[in-house]
Amino acid sequence: MIFRRKGRRWAKERREFVYLDEASVTSLIASRDGAIKDTVKETLTRSTEGEFKAGGSSAGKKLGLSAEARVKKTNTSGQEVVRKAVIQSTFRDLRTGGTDELLTTVDRKRRRREVEPRSLATVRDVVRHKRKLLNHGQLLRVADIKRGDVLELTVNLSAERTYQLATALSSVVDLVNGREDLFGIDKPQYNQIVGILEIIEGMLVGLVPIRGTSIDFAVLTIDGEEHLLHRSLVDPNGNLQHHLKLLEVVGVTNFASYTRDLRRVLFAGESYTTYVRIESATLRESWQPVKLATVLEKTFLKAGDLFTRLTEVLADAAEHTDAVPAPEPTPVDWEDATLWFGRALAAECATSPEEPVLQAAATMAAVTLAAATDIEQRRSAFDGVANTVAPGADRETVRRVRDPILHQATAQTGQPSAPVSRQPARTEQTTRKLEVEFVAIYW
Repeated sequence: MIFRRKGRRWAKERREFVYLDEASVTSLIASRDGAIKDTVKETLTRSTEGEFKAGGSSAGKKLGLSAEARVKKTNTSGQEVVRKAVIQSTFRDLRTGGTDELLTTVDRKRRRREVEPRSLATVRDVVRHKRKLLNHGQLLRVADIKRGDVLELTVNLSAERTYQLATALSSVVDLVNGREDLFGIDKPQYNQIVGILEIIEGMLVGLVPIRGTSIDFAVLTIDGEEHLLHRSLVDPNGNLQHHLKLLEVVGVTNFASYTRDLRRVLFAGESYTTYVRIESATLRESWQPVKLATVLEKTFLKAGDLFTRLTEVLADAAEHTDAVPAPEPTPVDWEDATLWFGRALAAECATSPEEPVLQAAATMAAVTLAAATDIEQRRSAFDGVANTVAPGADRETVRRVRDPILHQATAQTGQPSAPVSRQPARTEQTTRKLEVEFVAIYW
């Protein structure tokens, strides 16, 4: 949110960290504060004292004794508690001690006389209030962003498409080994998939490419300059929303820095808060997730082309462009077709396969279908999904469900007919990518 939640400050809210780059956190807070606390020492001291008096006296002819005694006792005890600072507490010091350093925050306080939510219906409204929007931090010129600037954004987080498919395939490779016939895959094709996965994992060198679509901010072009505009200001009934483009932060993360299971974090489609630093202060239409490819290309090795060819075998991982599509179905089309087939066959046979199992079988079949050269190989790939969804299904039922889907997927209409209705692809014309360094991911 652009406004701070009432009753709680950032430092008091409970947070669950799923990713923390310790090196980045340490570097940032050291450059700002200097020394970093390693331990916190608390000392508690208790002291007690006691005093006793007694006396007597004689006056005149009266006889009496006079005595006075004083007893003083002091008892002092001390207790020392040492707490070790952890990376989460170090990040807390980083975040709470430098709010002014953030260009965008999720708990920004509402200011007086700023533009009201849902009040901008057209681009002209934005231009009219541009100065006020800039002054109150509701609009940010991309040209004013510098490398190293820090943003806090709420995003829908996901792994890069190729990494998703490679992870899904890697999880079932051992399961398929020795059972290639059950999944409709030839042994040479299986070996090819395993080899491609090993190459991709080697090119990623232990890094996990991820992307996050911003929930709160969108890209708007004003007078030829790109700006980041907060979505809460947009009137849902106006035409301003048709001029907005998705803002997508992209970058690579270290596998070892995740504190939760990677699949739960990146494959669930959940929203998280990200603390990021700008890596490249420009918005781009495409992004190369494999950094090793960029390094190798400097030595005149077309590693980027190699990676693209490899990912095309696994899935349509390349970014969508305006190029004329090939007449043959893409791996993504085949994956949609096999998913549709699996769900239709499950409904026909009254079975309830688990979605991850169906997804893995469909992904594996899509790889086979993309490399198939005749109809028999394609039918065999569908049989692998059928054996996963409904092992006891008769051949006639499988044929009746499969043939219409197979025919639609292979219809030669100049552009492959998508057998399953799915959300429109985020084309390069509607998505702008900002390359960042992910410091922390939490919710």
